[in-house]
Amino acid sequence: MKLRIGLLSCFLLLAGCSQNGSDPRINETAVPTSSSTVVEPTTSADTTESDTESSFERGSIVENVYTNESLNINIEIPDNFVALSDEQLNALVTTSAESKGIDNFQEAIESQAVTYDFGMVDPSGNGSVLVGIENLVLEGAQGLVNDANEYLNFVKAGLSGNANTDYTFSDIYDFQMVNDTWKAINAMDSANGVNSTIIVKYYGQYVASIIYNYTETTDPSVVLSYIY
Repeated sequence: MKLRIGLLSCFLLLAGCSQNGSDPRINETAVPTSSSTVVEPTTSADTTESDTESSFERGSIVENVYTNESLNINIEIPDNFVALSDEQLNALVTTSAESKGIDNFQEAIESQAVTYDFGMVDPSGNGSVLVGIENLVLEGAQGLVNDANEYLNFVKAGLSGNANTDYTFSDIYDFQMVNDTWKAINAMDSANGVNSTIIVKYYGQYVASIIYNYTETTDPSVVLSYIY
């Protein structure tokens, strides 16, 4: 699945900024906000895994907290992290809505495999977080993936098949998000020294994901405590 590509993307972005002498904190105040052209959500926040008619709206950042009401999540931006602007997110993820000239967030989700709504990075290179929505129909995975557990096992198999990595995985576990229970797995890549926590919720045709990447020396519980 293409969402796996995002696992290392923020680290590669930071490495490139460091090598080029530029600052990844460009335009720190330009953050994702809801657009007037965005389709309003048609399902409640407690969407069940059997729902297939979900629609989504963009999140927004207010007082250093990213909130997406259609996904029912909040992410505080720690002092050492910086939110990516739409321009930075577009440069980071070539499948983003902006890169295809799609202004309507729901239209983007329906017409491309994966659409990202939010990202934040630690400029020192110790962590990054991405929030995205994957369209299983366009990925060719609908029918193969029927719930969050199957999705994470699908991702796990794909990561394990990468010859340049050496992943070990935790068991799949519950991750509480407001009043929803999401599913999560920890993926540890000893070959590259990058670990990831992948948190997902299944919406029938779609899967919402929060991907937290961190180094081997980082305590993941610190940033995970800011995701709720």
